[in-house]
Amino acid sequence: TTKQLGFRSVTILTKLRHINTSINLAELDSVSKHIMSIWRVILSIFCPPLAVIDKGCGSFIITFLLWLCGWVPGVIAALVIINNPER
Repeated sequence: TTKQLGFRSVTILTKLRHINTSINLAELDSVSKHIMSIWRVILSIFCPPLAVIDKGCGSFIITFLLWLCGWVPGVIAALVIINNPER
């Protein structure tokens, strides 16, 4: 069917497919970030130091020490570090 439409129509259809793909990739990126944040919160409840391991050595050590002092301080520290928009 694209051969019958002509060159200009094929170019327009190609551009529309590219725009549609870009939108879908943006939506997938948003969904994957949301799913990862849910898993990170669950991980911070069960093992807070593992939830902040990619946030830096200082965050990991502070969370680990607070987790050793008690489960609740470790969870609170992990949730604060995870939800910090500056990092």
